[in-house]
Amino acid sequence: MKTLKSLLPGLLMMMISLIVLSQAIGMDDTSILDPASGSFFPAIVGLIMFVTGGVTFLQERRSTPSDGNTETEGTNDPDVASTTNTFDKKDYQLVLLYYCLVIGFVVILPIISFFPAAFLFLVTSIFFLKGVSWRINLLVSLGAIFVIYFLFSELFNIVFP
Repeated sequence: MKTLKSLLPGLLMMMISLIVLSQAIGMDDTSILDPASGSFFPAIVGLIMFVTGGVTFLQERRSTPSDGNTETEGTNDPDVASTTNTFDKKDYQLVLLYYCLVIGFVVILPIISFFPAAFLFLVTSIFFLKGVSWRINLLVSLGAIFVIYFLFSELFNIVFP
């Protein structure tokens, strides 16, 4: 039997995606098949979440050893130790930092408007999460802002705050 703890992220993502899909389908006077409707993007996000949750679940199911195969537990083999997913203090600090970045984004959003706030959020997020060079960081952040602007502002005529 596979451990529930290792399978939980995929199952949780699939359950949340079903909630998102049900909310998208339940919107009044909209169609999930019409790209101009308000339920189209939530339905797409729900479908992507469901597929990626299923893939995560299946990958963990294949990679997690069964209860009968516990020979590798407690060994000091570096190959076995490198495959375990454990969080250390640095990982928890990164999660807390990212949470603070999201809170900061929400706080500065009404002050400096969406596009500058999103650019600052992307630059700092990429810096802390990926650790790439500043040049690549700025290019990716600017590219993402331009895609968001042209896709939503120009194509779908959505007004950002």
